[in-house]
Amino acid sequence: MKKTSVELEKTLRDICFKIKIEGRKVLKRFDISSAQFDLLQLLYFKGEKKLSDISKKLGVTKSTTTGLIKRLLIQELIEKKQSDEDKRVYNVKISKKGSEIIEEVIDRRVDLIRKITNKMGKDDSFIEKLIELDKTLNEVVEGDEV
Repeated sequence: MKKTSVELEKTLRDICFKIKIEGRKVLKRFDISSAQFDLLQLLYFKGEKKLSDISKKLGVTKSTTTGLIKRLLIQELIEKKQSDEDKRVYNVKISKKGSEIIEEVIDRRVDLIRKITNKMGKDDSFIEKLIELDKTLNEVVEGDEV
């Protein structure tokens, strides 16, 4: 079982890396670092977040998060507003311009996946197994969160 787990981890890591690199080719046209892109993705997929939540989700310090947010605000890729409930808290959300960049990256990744599936042939059971793997992974990861 350990050998299978090791092989699966390596294969998934390799697949994820290649898909990530393909999508990030789009970013060459923009002045966005990988860390800034990760923050944009978080906001795009998870919605508006407090600065402290962003730091926790990205696994970076609050000062690093502040720097990322500052640069993204200058580029108008995110919006920042003071919380109505607590004036000490700021919420950040992705802007239309930021969303357009994420969607362009997703389109690039989808094109890659389409090429791969066309080459491999359509196999619904394989896709269903990947979806099941993703759901199980989410359950395990969420179960481990403190």
